Amino acid sequence: MKVGILQEGEVMPGMSYAQRYRDIIEEVALADKLGFSTWGTSEQHFSPPRFTVSAPEVLYAAVSQHTKRIKLRVMCSVLLKWNHPILVAERLATLNIVSNGRAEIGTARSNNLTTLGAFGVKPNETAEQWNDSMEVLAKIFASDQLEHDGPVWKIPQRTIVPSFDKDTHPPVSVAASSVKTHASAGQMQIGAMCFENYFGFDYLQECINGYRNAFPTGRNLMPNPNSYMGLYVATSFCGPTRAEAARVARDVALGYFKFILDLYVPLSKNPSYEYLERIQVLEANETNLDFLMTETPSVLIGSPADFIERLRKLEAMGIDEVLLRIDGVPHEEIMKSIHLIGTEVIPAVDRDHKIAAE
Repeated sequence: MKVGILQEGEVMPGMSYAQRYRDIIEEVALADKLGFSTWGTSEQHFSPPRFTVSAPEVLYAAVSQHTKRIKLRVMCSVLLKWNHPILVAERLATLNIVSNGRAEIGTARSNNLTTLGAFGVKPNETAEQWNDSMEVLAKIFASDQLEHDGPVWKIPQRTIVPSFDKDTHPPVSVAASSVKTHASAGQMQIGAMCFENYFGFDYLQECINGYRNAFPTGRNLMPNPNSYMGLYVATSFCGPTRAEAARVARDVALGYFKFILDLYVPLSKNPSYEYLERIQVLEANETNLDFLMTETPSVLIGSPADFIERLRKLEAMGIDEVLLRIDGVPHEEIMKSIHLIGTEVIPAVDRDHKIAAE
C-alpha cells in the first residue's frame, strides 16, 4: 500500500497565501524524505480559505526543486474549455523535465457550479469537453506531431514542444466518484482516483469492482495503460492518540464535510450527476465526527495504529494508494502528522518503504 499526500493550500485565520505556500513546500520536503509515494494539489478557483491553489503548475515547479523522490501528480487538471489540452501537455512535459521524470497527471471534470459558471461551461457540457481533451492528450503522448478534428477542439497540424517519450509518458488517472466513471476509467485503461463522497465502504467497493471488472476488456486510450486504483481521503490527521488526533482535526473535518454537502446537494439535482442523490442520507450527520471517522473512507483521523488498521483494510479491498489530505490545521501540526505517518505507518504498510539518507 502506497501512501501519498494531497494539499490544497487551506489557510488558517490570519495566514497569508504566501506563508501557506511556503509551508507546503516545507511539508512536502519532509514527506519526500520519509517515503511518501506521491504529492499533489488540485486546481481550484474562487473557493478560499479551504482551496487556494489556482495555478498548481507553478507550485509544482517550486516543489520539484525541494524534493528528490516523491512523485508529483497533478490532482487534478480540469480538462475543460479554460484548460486547453495543448497547454496542459506543455506544462506537464516541462514539469517532467525539471523534476527528473517524476511528473504524473490526474484529470477531472469540475463538480463546482461556481467555477463552471465563471468560465462559461454548463454541467451538461463537461463530459464531451473532457473526452475530447483526453483524445488530444493521448495524441500528444504518442507523437510530437499533433492534428485533431474533434467535437470540441479543432487543431491544425503542429509540433508540440517539449515532447514526451511515448514509451515512458507520465501515468494518467482520472478523479472518479460514480461507479460509472470508475468503469469508464477501466475501459480506457487509465488509473482511477476515487472520492466516494462519504458514501461508505460498501459504495467504495462498488467503485473498485466497477474499475477492476472493466479494465481487462478495455482499450488503452493512452499509449501506456495504467491499472492504478487510488483513494482520496478528504480529511486526514495522525496524532499520538485517537483522541488527540480528533481534537486537532475536528474543525477541518466537519468544515470540509459541510463544504461537500453545500456543493453536492444542489449538484445532485442536475441530471448529469444522478449518482449524488444518495448524499441526502448524510445530511443528518453534518456535525457527527464519530460517524465520519468510522463510517466513511473519506476521513482517516486517529493514531498510527488506527491508520495501519484502516490502510490494511483498504488494501484488502483493492486500493493501491491512499491520498491523504493533510491540510487546514497549523503547519506545526501538519509536520507532526507527516512525521508520525512516515515513521510509524508507512514502514508497516509499504513493503518498498525507504527513508532518504541525510
